[in-house]
Amino acid sequence: MYRNLSGGYVMMKMKLVTSIIFILIAVGAASAAEVINVDIKGYGSETPYVGNGAYDVGDDTEWTVYYGGWGMPVGSARSEGLQTSSQGWYCGVYAAQVWLGDTGEDHSFQWGSGLMDDGFVADIGNEPNLAIFGDGGFQGIYDIYVYGNDAGSFKLGYYGIVTEKTVTGGVAAGTFVEGGNYVVFQDVDVNDPYSGSIYIAYTAKLNGLQFVKKKEPVSVGNGTTIPAASWDVAGERNVQSDDPQGYGLDTFGGSVGFLESEEFMAYDITVDDANKGQYQIGLDVNTAGQYRLTKMNMYLDDRYLGDVNYLVVDPVAGKTTVVTTNLFAGNHTVKWRFPPNTDWGFNIVDVNFVRVGDAVMNNCDDVSKYGLFYDADITTTDVSLTPNCAVNIYDLDAMVSNWLKSQ
Repeated sequence: MYRNLSGGYVMMKMKLVTSIIFILIAVGAASAAEVINVDIKGYGSETPYVGNGAYDVGDDTEWTVYYGGWGMPVGSARSEGLQTSSQGWYCGVYAAQVWLGDTGEDHSFQWGSGLMDDGFVADIGNEPNLAIFGDGGFQGIYDIYVYGNDAGSFKLGYYGIVTEKTVTGGVAAGTFVEGGNYVVFQDVDVNDPYSGSIYIAYTAKLNGLQFVKKKEPVSVGNGTTIPAASWDVAGERNVQSDDPQGYGLDTFGGSVGFLESEEFMAYDITVDDANKGQYQIGLDVNTAGQYRLTKMNMYLDDRYLGDVNYLVVDPVAGKTTVVTTNLFAGNHTVKWRFPPNTDWGFNIVDVNFVRVGDAVMNNCDDVSKYGLFYDADITTTDVSLTPNCAVNIYDLDAMVSNWLKSQ
């Protein structure tokens, strides 16, 4: 006899055999592209567009406002605190990431609140150019999405080679159609922080840009170290809210310093079958003594792992304590984050990985923590299941009890 989920009792004439299925679903975050979103606006229109573009970055994505200027830095939407509505034209980064160069000639401006209803408008008979520069880790190969709501053409000038694409206009508001209100220039090597050899020319209206840099994750095994300022891995620069003008680097020979509250950097990694297992993840730091007890929050795939601290007993080595986690085969993102309301002090040199053995799963809570659910286990909260990670008659009962029901 057993008690079903609706409260009744069912006589049983056969022994129940609990079936535990050891097939785990895929785990890990997909390796993210580095996406720089730019909302082109008229002077004085400082509120950034919030929402999606043709390259899907999420409905709540806030774009960086750009309304002209030579050498204005714009950064990645992945950088925390990069741009807020009250900050106007600038973004809070120390050094240029992708520069935009606009002379202010041969165009006028339109104002609006969305992505496609404002921007730069070419004067009759002229084709203004918007220069594209790349600096530091934001140099690289990009797909460049160029938005224009009015019929016309866009030209990519690349070291004397010109490629032209057109848009027809007439696309319904809130939708994106390639060739209708945007075009894509693929595999553009944004590689020069100074010259104007890469540019976008337009004959009608320029509403916005997306720079999509595909990033290769770092292969992780025992002993892997990732330089803290390895921009090809971690596309973020940390920000300082009180100095947004683009002066002075916050990197020192590959380390990242001058950290402020809630700044972070994330690193895309990949683990193969041969190297999966349990790892200790720590940081190498160069830190003044009074800051050695400062905590650093650590995350795996946006799941909080715990904190690392500087080891006061071993100041020469410059090692932090470690967090221990399983790294299963696949792609993941490891992130450190400076805690809220914390004074700066750390200079982070690198992120290090030490494999200590095979993956350890102590109980069903670990299964849940890592997202390794059994496909048909729909009654994991039923107290009669020990352990919960089982597919058995309770799951069948729950399924049958709700068969063909509607909300």
